[in-house]
Amino acid sequence: MRYIGSKAVEAMLMEAVCAPAPGLVDRYNSGAHTDMDIFTFMRSTAALGPAMYSCAACGYMHEDSPSTLLRRIRPIGRQAETDMFVATDGVNTQKGLLFVMGILCAATGAVYHQVHGYEEAITAKKILAYVKEMCRNLVAEELEAMQIDEGAMTAGQRLFKQYGIRGIRGEVEDGLPAVLYTGLPAYKAAKKAAVNDDVVLLHTLLALMTVTEDTTIVHRHNPQQLRDVQADARHIMALGGALTDEGLQAIADLDAKYSRRRISPGGSADLLAVTHFLYEVTAG
Repeated sequence: MRYIGSKAVEAMLMEAVCAPAPGLVDRYNSGAHTDMDIFTFMRSTAALGPAMYSCAACGYMHEDSPSTLLRRIRPIGRQAETDMFVATDGVNTQKGLLFVMGILCAATGAVYHQVHGYEEAITAKKILAYVKEMCRNLVAEELEAMQIDEGAMTAGQRLFKQYGIRGIRGEVEDGLPAVLYTGLPAYKAAKKAAVNDDVVLLHTLLALMTVTEDTTIVHRHNPQQLRDVQADARHIMALGGALTDEGLQAIADLDAKYSRRRISPGGSADLLAVTHFLYEVTAG
């Protein structure tokens, strides 16, 4: 399970440093953010590392149905969130990524246990099918049925109430289709093109931006801004994404534009880390 945990940390770091990532903190600049930089992300990721191992181990040892595993890893996630805020002096760098990557690590650990001793390949489809079972009815339980005071709502709960946006909860409940059908194919296409890691990651990020129901953007702006971001990403992918010089220039221009306008596709960034993680733990 150390392998799963280390690959989760690797994925978090790879997402953080790839550049130029439009509007996001990367190794060149802080993008749309004024309260964090790449060093904040380094501290945050280091703080979350132990939780990734613990979630993987919890999944590997899980003997019950997938639907009960999410409850088992909740305390791990709560402690990790506290550790993250201590490391970042209260800045929320990776709360959403902690949620989704913790689920992925637990599901991967469980699938590893299921196939142990068999000649079965561990695939992204198997892991994401487990995630879907693990997160069944999550939206109904955490967004639809809960009666929460307005002041105590999370951003995700507020956006669901206001716009019906399901966000990352809906994505994991559906088995992360954005990753399976958009992120991974883009990642593999870039790998096949034999480009460097920056280009692989940027190409995948732009592909994910075309489809992600990104609550970070809506929380900072509105649903129309999300539609505009998706349209920008589709335009760049039509230019060849990060696999062409024209596409790379368009990505750099978009980074400058989003940084000025404080547009941060943080939800897509989280799914980029998930995509890299799944590629690595399933050997492509």
